Amino acid sequence: MRRPTLSVCILSLALCVSGGFQQGYIASVLNPPYVYIESFINETVTERFGVVMSDDLLSTVWSFLNVMFPIASIVGQFLAAWMCRRFGRKGTAIISSLLYLPGTILSSLSYPVRSFEMLFIGRFLWSLGNGINAVNTTVWIVECAPTEIRGTMGSMQEFSMAIGSLFVQTIGIPFNSATLWPWIFVPDVPLVIFSIVLFLFVPDSPVSILEREQDIDKARSVLARYYGISVDAPEINRELNLERKRTEDKEREERPGILWIFNPFGQKEDRVRVIQQAAWLGVIVKIAYVFTGARALRAYSTFFLYDMAHFTLQGANLGSWIVAILRIPFGLIPVLFVDRLGRRLLMNVSMVITVVALAAIMVGILVGDSLQILAACSFGAVMLVNAAGLGSVSRFYAAELVPRSLLIGTTSILAGIEAVTKIAVEFAWFPVANMIGVYSMLMFLVPSLAFLVVIWLMCPETSNRTVFEVLEDIARRKKLKVSFTH
Repeated sequence: MRRPTLSVCILSLALCVSGGFQQGYIASVLNPPYVYIESFINETVTERFGVVMSDDLLSTVWSFLNVMFPIASIVGQFLAAWMCRRFGRKGTAIISSLLYLPGTILSSLSYPVRSFEMLFIGRFLWSLGNGINAVNTTVWIVECAPTEIRGTMGSMQEFSMAIGSLFVQTIGIPFNSATLWPWIFVPDVPLVIFSIVLFLFVPDSPVSILEREQDIDKARSVLARYYGISVDAPEINRELNLERKRTEDKEREERPGILWIFNPFGQKEDRVRVIQQAAWLGVIVKIAYVFTGARALRAYSTFFLYDMAHFTLQGANLGSWIVAILRIPFGLIPVLFVDRLGRRLLMNVSMVITVVALAAIMVGILVGDSLQILAACSFGAVMLVNAAGLGSVSRFYAAELVPRSLLIGTTSILAGIEAVTKIAVEFAWFPVANMIGVYSMLMFLVPSLAFLVVIWLMCPETSNRTVFEVLEDIARRKKLKVSFTH
């Protein structure tokens, strides 16, 4: 395997800190002090209006605060396509990272100024930046990483998200009190500044240079720097000739609008049908990860262990912290092996274990406290197996299924679809879990069974293959005589 260059290493670190790490931080930051933040919201409303919020209303407000993350992410993900073209990949990364700073600062100031609204505004800005970075990161990796390390770079995002989650769970322990919880947001500020500084030391994507500057020599030099080979290497010429052709063909391919790729009732030309199926498989993989419950359970892990599995509050926080620690080594599995074992194996194994673990959670809680350890272990299994499998692969798998001339627009739409699904699932699950308890787990178990069958039967292997080879594989499965490599 080719050794990554210094430019690729710096880029990967910068994208991890600004992308996956931030996602893990945002997703988990409300979890350790959730009891105190709920109390703060209730106290603030009482101070202003002289009323005490009902438990149902407080649960709804809390759910809405949590889903500000995917709501703002949707806005950011649709902005990302325009920003990537307008400012380039590097400029987009820096601008979106700057949004993290007011987001974290406003969140930390909400308690001393007695304004719970600042939590919502801060979380929106923070999540908006992360939504933009989610798309930009995927596109930048696919455009700059050599094929043999592309999966590793993509998997680093899930690994860094696990580190972000562990980091915030760890610092949440000393800040887990009625007065100290606002400090849980502050440590992110120097990390954001660090990532911005790193971006200053890497060049923009060669594809972005071709799109914005039409400078073929500069693009060749940048790609050679990322690949660690000579500017005159045949690989550079081959890649840039393809990219130049894709750029020239872009207007023709996107003239009907990028949404044609997701329209099953549109064009019926064989080549288009293959690309459409590839895009929809990308949608399925992303949605399947949402319905494993790994994200929702991670966001509400303390609630799950405390309210549903009946551990003490201290035990629930400890359990969440232990799972966050274990996600680190599990997150390394795809980083080390995704390009060797392949995407399909990791996705299929993780889906099978997820289905079994979700069923075991229900059994453990229904039986009662005598099997609360089974429920807790199964909860951990859902978190960990998805960190090693579907959760990691879903970050970049869809981007390996469509031509690069359609990559920015498609990635933006895919991320938006994923975020909409995430909003629906996470916003619904918490109130439903408060009402019907363990039976809310059926929201994850039943869809996971269906997605397991679809992924097992239809998703192609993309490891160490170009997108055109993958598309030809899909064409063969559909028994269509279409060539993408000639």
